[in-house]
Amino acid sequence: MSRRLATGVLIAAALACAAPVHAAGAPRIRVALAADQSAMTVESAGAVVVATPGPRRTVEGPLFIRREGTQVIVNEVPLGSPIRIEGESAPLVLKLPAAGCGEASMRDEQDQNCMRPNPAPRGGECGRCAFKGMVVRGALVITARDAGLLVVNDLDLEAYVKSVVPSEVPVTWPFEALKAQAIVARTFALHKKGERGGQAFDVDATVQSQVYGGLGSEDPRASEAVDATAGIVVMHEGRLALTPYHSTSAGPTEDAAEVWGIDLPYLKGVACPFDEDSPVYRWERRLSFDDIESALREAGHAVGSIATLTPLGRNRSGRLSAVRILHSEGELILKGELLRRIIGYQRLPSMRFDVVDVEAGARGGFDVHLRGGGWGHGVGLCQWGMKTLSERGWTADRIIDYYYPGTNLDDAARRPKHIR
Repeated sequence: MSRRLATGVLIAAALACAAPVHAAGAPRIRVALAADQSAMTVESAGAVVVATPGPRRTVEGPLFIRREGTQVIVNEVPLGSPIRIEGESAPLVLKLPAAGCGEASMRDEQDQNCMRPNPAPRGGECGRCAFKGMVVRGALVITARDAGLLVVNDLDLEAYVKSVVPSEVPVTWPFEALKAQAIVARTFALHKKGERGGQAFDVDATVQSQVYGGLGSEDPRASEAVDATAGIVVMHEGRLALTPYHSTSAGPTEDAAEVWGIDLPYLKGVACPFDEDSPVYRWERRLSFDDIESALREAGHAVGSIATLTPLGRNRSGRLSAVRILHSEGELILKGELLRRIIGYQRLPSMRFDVVDVEAGARGGFDVHLRGGGWGHGVGLCQWGMKTLSERGWTADRIIDYYYPGTNLDDAARRPKHIR
């Protein structure tokens, strides 16, 4: 690893001066940032330490990383797998190729000193090769797998929550709402960590777990709410609670048993007449049968041309429990949340909808016209309901008790703690 590459790059001073968020003995969380990657670059304002199955190496300059079989190759040196990368004095900047930007073009751009760091977490573009950039605290663990490289951010739990809170709700919301969001996000992450055990990561960085944007997503007000609730988690009968949440219920929340087959006393539906201000309280969608067919086939369902999509039962909350799809090859019945996952959460915000009509589509073929309300699976805390309740003077602990009845808040030492 003697090869050193001049960066030709100055990372923003704010990133270089960012104080580490880590306390000795504090819980850590492993966040999957990307999987099946062909190549990437990692750099920092200072030197980085690369820990491998062999010796540790201190390196200056950007690292170009790719996979070759079971080896992680760094600056053309095979280092085994997995490797762990840490910044000595500053956060790490991870840059992943966007669609259409492969290993060869990334290497070419790096050789031309063109892969500049992007301080915005949502990515940027440089020369011929687009990239997505993310600035992260903690370490990056990169593993070579058959389909490509798995990239995991291993960091302090509280630092993770400081990125999740402003990624999940607006930081302008009442402070008690931010505190409630911090508590349920922290609890959710720890619960998932306990479920995954010896797997390669605990959560991912998307809505499949919780949205995480790295250091670029942090906000001082959200961080203050995280600090005000540091270590506090939701418990039920001495065990860490499962604390799912969603944007907008648009009616009663949902039983976890109806969505995931999990029967928990604190995840039963409750009334939620508090979220009418949500921009997705009511919505309409027109979905192309062609697009639905493509999504179903990609998910492994052998379907012909769709003729109808109709409701097949509703849960007590009013959400569809299943749908029936008639197509030229037969019939397909799917559970509601499985349909949402296949079609896409942006296309089908919730299962609280009615089928209005089947109409001729703008691109030819047919569209199904849906009219519905809410966003998300409907289980647990409703974020827009949380906002309204906090505006009415409810404290974070009271909000959590309402949406997860029968739970209590404990600190890390399992001593009951109220945060009024």
